[in-house]
Amino acid sequence: MATIRMNLSSKQQKGNEKHEILLRISLARNKVFRAKSNLYVHSKYWDTKKEKIIVPRIHVKEQGELITLQKQLDDLCTFILDKTIKVSIEKISKSWVESIVHEFHFGSSEIEKSSEGDFFEIVQIFISSRVKPGNRAAQFGTLIRLLKRYELYRGKGFMLNLDNITDMDLVYFESFLRAEHTFFDKNGVCIKYKNIYQKYPEARKPKARGTNGIHYIMKRFRTFYNWAVTTGRTTNNPFNKYKLPTCVYGTPFFITTAERNKLFEYDFSDDPLLAIQRDIFVFQSCIGIRTGDFYQLTKNNVVGNSIEYIPSKTIDESGKTVSVPLISQAQKILVRYKDVDRDSLFPFISIQHYNKAIKKMLKKAGISRIVTVINPITRQNEQHPIYEVATSYMARRNFIGNLYKEVKDANLIGSMTGHTEGSKAFSRYRAIDEEIKRSVVSQLE
Repeated sequence: MATIRMNLSSKQQKGNEKHEILLRISLARNKVFRAKSNLYVHSKYWDTKKEKIIVPRIHVKEQGELITLQKQLDDLCTFILDKTIKVSIEKISKSWVESIVHEFHFGSSEIEKSSEGDFFEIVQIFISSRVKPGNRAAQFGTLIRLLKRYELYRGKGFMLNLDNITDMDLVYFESFLRAEHTFFDKNGVCIKYKNIYQKYPEARKPKARGTNGIHYIMKRFRTFYNWAVTTGRTTNNPFNKYKLPTCVYGTPFFITTAERNKLFEYDFSDDPLLAIQRDIFVFQSCIGIRTGDFYQLTKNNVVGNSIEYIPSKTIDESGKTVSVPLISQAQKILVRYKDVDRDSLFPFISIQHYNKAIKKMLKKAGISRIVTVINPITRQNEQHPIYEVATSYMARRNFIGNLYKEVKDANLIGSMTGHTEGSKAFSRYRAIDEEIKRSVVSQLE
């Protein structure tokens, strides 16, 4: 009869404090195998003596995650033990145990598919097993369509193959991303490579992509390839010799607290639908949440006078709950919508239409201050009224930027936005310091 012992790896996951749970499977005196479980937990939640997860009195969401994790661990052990009964002891090896763990997490059919070498089947496996539903999954769906169009673009029977993609293929793919918008005229009619868009159509014609946008597309592609190498589906990683395009960011622009108050108090009675989206935008500006996470909020995320949630971007890394106290303005907005029968916190619309509404509401409310932005295509500074360049992401900047003006503790603000310590994204807000310096020095005139 096989037995399984468990302990934590001494190594921590990069970017968080979690340790992988390691397995020790004993079948006989000379048949002892060690394997990784692909399950991770904070050391403070691990009982070394009982070899199980501790579930303390903490936030209900974190408790639920720990309970789910323990169930996964129990199920994995049961799965391994069941498999050992059904095979002769001579056939059991370290690689066999590793394959059983892999089968538990990803299914036996997935292993079979990967051996066939169908590139897009393997990408789908990655998405279904490693990408959370929502905005990020949609981004990977876009990546798939881009890669399928790229295959046809290369022509002459070119097919993507996990083992054969080179760094030069990545360079060609990047060139395709930069050129794709030129395949259409100004009216959105396809004038080049019509067969590509007949087979893989888009609702909107492709826009000219800036370097930052291409960076994130290639970064998602790299994430897939790193996973493929880690899971043993290939030893080829073309990203080892390919350098991602460098992102360039300007000083973050945002509406001030006074401008937010002006927007909140503006009379939108002639456009009640826009008034609803105004409330949603102001609320988002009061809590600094990413739009993808914002759209997932329900009334259960309101805990006392705070909003509590686990950011989807860092759920696998830290799993920490973000708690943001609600100011009076945000509480007033909650009251307006508390009696509506729905699952979501607010009557959300598509992000695309939400972004259009933000531009419209700011313009209508007379919030037209000129801001400097970097053109994503030319990478040159440009000046625009703030309503022209505003998006849902600006709501997050509204929260961070206004707080940072008052409180220079990046870790304190980061605890309410889900930024990790030392975040490059957060460091850009330090450019605000120069603005504050100029304001202070101007008092001498």
